[in-house]
Amino acid sequence: MDRLQLEFSGKDDLPAWAILHYLQQTEINYIKLIILQRICELIDEGISPDRFIVATSSADVFPEKPIEYADFKRFEFLARKEDSANDFWRIIKNHHRPVVFYESAEGYVPIYIRDENALTIKSVAVNSPVSINLEGGGKALADLYYANDREKRDRWEFENQQRQNGLRFENEQIGQTIRNIEDIGRASETVNRRDVPEGVRVYANDILELLLRRQEKLNEQIGMENTRISVRA
Repeated sequence: MDRLQLEFSGKDDLPAWAILHYLQQTEINYIKLIILQRICELIDEGISPDRFIVATSSADVFPEKPIEYADFKRFEFLARKEDSANDFWRIIKNHHRPVVFYESAEGYVPIYIRDENALTIKSVAVNSPVSINLEGGGKALADLYYANDREKRDRWEFENQQRQNGLRFENEQIGQTIRNIEDIGRASETVNRRDVPEGVRVYANDILELLLRRQEKLNEQIGMENTRISVRA
């Protein structure tokens, strides 16, 4: 899985609680984007949509081991998609940290593998202005960076600046940022693959749009600017 590293600065004089709120809510949105992406990838790979199960758990704030090695008995299975699609997707939409499994011949397999998918806070500098460095799964982190219509706005702003000062697009940092992201795609593109059943796409896109609206607001509140993005395999 390609991973992105996203570094940006924010507003001056942000209180500590505002920075913590941004990081917490961004992680919640990120986890749900990964869940949507993985469900659709697994369906595309041949897993039946009816094999998915959503659960919740009282996971430790500071877990000693990744979730894939946890004792599954402590998870409360809330809904099987084959029993009620509405309940399955409602729980993913409303719970802060839903846990999704699929049923296999070997048992229940979690679709969120912490070592591969986790959002990592590389650094946070709370001096004014705040500086944040995040690393995560490329497709999901790209969606959070662009959020709703951010891509169109960034492109328009830069191309307008280019016309004014005559700089070459290919040599600009923002131009490289756009190319880096376009190279790995988006979680939202995975959700809308042709082989994903229409019913899954409808539910997943409903959650996706909600997440992107929330993230767009968070990005505006933190004052995201001076963004640098790098890709690593």
